[in-house]
Amino acid sequence: MQKTKKKIGIFSLTCDEGCSIYMIEIFNKKLVEWLEKIEIAYFLSIKDKVEIKDFDIVLIEGTVSTERDKADVLKLRANSKILIAMGTCAMTALPSGQRNNFNVQQLANIQSKLDEFEFLPKCLALKDVVKVDAEIPGCPINPDLFIATLEKFIYVE
Repeated sequence: MQKTKKKIGIFSLTCDEGCSIYMIEIFNKKLVEWLEKIEIAYFLSIKDKVEIKDFDIVLIEGTVSTERDKADVLKLRANSKILIAMGTCAMTALPSGQRNNFNVQQLANIQSKLDEFEFLPKCLALKDVVKVDAEIPGCPINPDLFIATLEKFIYVE
């Protein structure tokens, strides 16, 4: 009997994508083993886009900064069993969220860019928008915690 692989999606929002880059290094050591249990259905760093639906596990790095980010995160939550915040940006909205503490003058200085790129009034952590099932801290992510967290979900039938 063929066991079903867990369908995984990896997404980046407003960030430097350092967690994704670091994750590729982790994949160099663990991916062959994991491929018996997972299918990477979405990860722009290594494959083309696919339809966003029916994920078992979604990992998201970055800050929710725009209405589009917010809509994407809501769609991902609705189409995944497990949603993992990957990295400090996703967990805390920092460093992008530093603008949340800007004074009136500082905000006025950047308002044209906020408008141009349709930024939300405040940067949001994932947990401020959707239910998050697990968090992997670090900037970039801690490799041991990443492995432990992902394996907790991929080795459960």
